[in-house]
Amino acid sequence: MADDRTEKTIEKYRNYKAQDEAKIEQEFLKGTKNENLGVYCDIFSAKSGVDGQDGGIVTALLVKGIKEGIFDLAIVVQRKEGYNAEAVVAENVNDVMAARGTKYLRVRVTPKLRELVDQGKKKIAIVCTPCEVRAARKIQQTLKRNSSNQEVTILGLFCFEAFNGAKLKEEIKTRLGVDIDKAEKTQIRKGKFIMHLKGKEYSCKVRDLGKAVEKGCHYCDDFSAQLADISVGSVGSQSGYSTVIVRSEAGKKLLENLDIAKEDAEKEEIIKLSRLKKQRAEKSFVSRLQSTTTKNQKRIDIT
Repeated sequence: MADDRTEKTIEKYRNYKAQDEAKIEQEFLKGTKNENLGVYCDIFSAKSGVDGQDGGIVTALLVKGIKEGIFDLAIVVQRKEGYNAEAVVAENVNDVMAARGTKYLRVRVTPKLRELVDQGKKKIAIVCTPCEVRAARKIQQTLKRNSSNQEVTILGLFCFEAFNGAKLKEEIKTRLGVDIDKAEKTQIRKGKFIMHLKGKEYSCKVRDLGKAVEKGCHYCDDFSAQLADISVGSVGSQSGYSTVIVRSEAGKKLLENLDIAKEDAEKEEIIKLSRLKKQRAEKSFVSRLQSTTTKNQKRIDIT
């Protein structure tokens, strides 16, 4: 149970966050706002002809954007040696195809966005998780205030949590007896972490990998990248398909005439995880505040 001081701090933070999000929504998004899904004008399940993760929707969008000149380059996360990943700039279709597949590691991509903005690049796409989406919008707000003609298209990925690479490797070795550095593909679906290696599939429950989760993820309350132009993720879709949430005019433009197969998405599945993530963030935030308050009080008592 939070005390009065903690409650006031929580309320102050909630108000600040709500106002900040409202400004971003008003500046960049268009549609109806849902408490758990955010602002959106369309939502569906889809599969492209691209050989990529869960229907290859993100890859298909990037390929279309580059081919049609909607953006000149894209910031993506590419797997490197072992099960490591880093933010790279894709300047052509081959670069985009080389970055296919989801990497469940925390990778900072907005520093790369700042680099490209400073270099004067005009039309940039960025693929990132919810926490990075917010940071990318902040950069975009600055560009807008400075009357810049630089354009940023943001593709957000559903994300409940990301893993620390070294800790994940340890957990996978302990639980599955295999080396994740040698994985050909990894995937999270229906609460399971799935790894493909030499024609075999290895899996465990995602919740059993809790020790490998990045600590900061416990304070994030955005599951479906609610501030992106388009959000994409496997939750709410059958195997081989991705859920697509369209949130802006830029998102609608990118999807125009994209060759995809469409189905209805199960919105309730997304809402369920969105609520769970919000509840976890609230609980973590309250716990952190109470711990800080207790430590400060002890210092006062000592002095």
